[in-house]
Amino acid sequence: MTRLRFGRSWQLYRAVLLFVLFAGITCSSIVASAQTGYTGIFGGGPIYKNSTTTISELENSGFTEVIVWSIEVSSTGDLNFNGEFPLTSNGVYVGNQTYPNFASTLATLKQGTVKRITFSIGSSNVGDWQDIEALVNAQGTGSSSILYKDFQALKAAIPSLDAIDFDDENNQDTSSTVAFGVMLGNLGYHVMPDAYDNSSYWTNVVSQINTQLTGTVDGVHLQAYSGGAGNNPCSGWNFGSVPVFPGLWDQDDTPSQVQSTMSSWHSQCDILGGFLWLYDDIAGQNTASQYANAINAAVGNTTNSTGAYNVSGIYTDGTSFTTGGLDGNGYAYSSEQLGTSVSWNGSTFTPGSANSANAWTSTTIPLTSGEYKTLNLLATGVNGDQASQTFIVNYTDGTSTTFTQSLSDWFTPQTYSGESEARIMTYRDTSNGGQDDRTFYLYGYTFALNSSKTVKNLTLPTNRNVVVVGFALQ
Repeated sequence: MTRLRFGRSWQLYRAVLLFVLFAGITCSSIVASAQTGYTGIFGGGPIYKNSTTTISELENSGFTEVIVWSIEVSSTGDLNFNGEFPLTSNGVYVGNQTYPNFASTLATLKQGTVKRITFSIGSSNVGDWQDIEALVNAQGTGSSSILYKDFQALKAAIPSLDAIDFDDENNQDTSSTVAFGVMLGNLGYHVMPDAYDNSSYWTNVVSQINTQLTGTVDGVHLQAYSGGAGNNPCSGWNFGSVPVFPGLWDQDDTPSQVQSTMSSWHSQCDILGGFLWLYDDIAGQNTASQYANAINAAVGNTTNSTGAYNVSGIYTDGTSFTTGGLDGNGYAYSSEQLGTSVSWNGSTFTPGSANSANAWTSTTIPLTSGEYKTLNLLATGVNGDQASQTFIVNYTDGTSTTFTQSLSDWFTPQTYSGESEARIMTYRDTSNGGQDDRTFYLYGYTFALNSSKTVKNLTLPTNRNVVVVGFALQ
């Protein structure tokens, strides 16, 4: 591959890129998620330089992973983005000195479809991974090492940061890379190798990291463009239970071409996700969502949306609250009982964060633009069964589809037509921090959409006793 790193100007980047391409050098460098997949997009300077517009575009694009590229690592261990945005100095976060709102703005991505925020280390440039190897060999990866301090400070300053992408294209030292990956796992990060060649090296690294710290590597970004053109996630890139997410470049492929290629791979080996390189090429052009929808449609992924909640219906056990909870009377779902994800009818839903607004009632919810066959809902009635409730999906052409559905109370399932028990829980939480030790339910509902139309939003019943906890488009 060979990803060229951004300098201070887009014009310089374009000029260098064109030079490399004409010189004949190969140059290159994920919905809430369905199953375990991510639909990702790499992006550089625009994400932190023009965050007012770019974050909004990415937030509801349909991408479930945003990978901010590229972290440089100096010989002293200091971190910066693209030589222009210092992140750490001597193990202390200094990013707020350059972009004071970066951390808070980045976090707003998760109010939309984005479920994972990843920072990528490295590129085709020599230095970053050589410096990591030297630092690991000199200092190790314990709490006193500069790399540990750097990434601990980064995680503390940007708690929405979930994973680190390993774009090592020219060093590939197994021992130091494994030690670094395990260190990141112990700090709460996931690790995602970013491969385009040397599959045996990467499979060995993934195996060793996960042997030492299970689950640290939970996905692999596979470049299938430029220097990685010809890579096939279904052949030669077997990481066992760790899924491979292949990537394509928007300069090479239109959304329809991306969908066609991803669909072929999905048919061959059931890939769960994929990614797009490079957001900087299409920023502000309103095409990001087209690429996200193309990948989601190709791999059968669900596009979930979160945010804009108006009910605080999920709490951690032992928490006292005065919001009224799920039913307005001081009762709520237990986040421990509900879990971090709920799988139902081919969709994997990620509930909103506990102890805050995390559900909807009596409102209109924006939907990720696209053509879908199915809307899946996780919902319940409260304060009694709620018969014949009206849900309306509105399309961008001004038309709509209306669904009438009865919902059981969360304590008394009625097995209404079209209703399934998506989660059964052995207690609910009370506003005084206690538990109501009876059986409670979260129900699943599915509605068939007009797949020839582009969805716009979902209007819920005007009824406080109907509460939606999650939804997914397929």
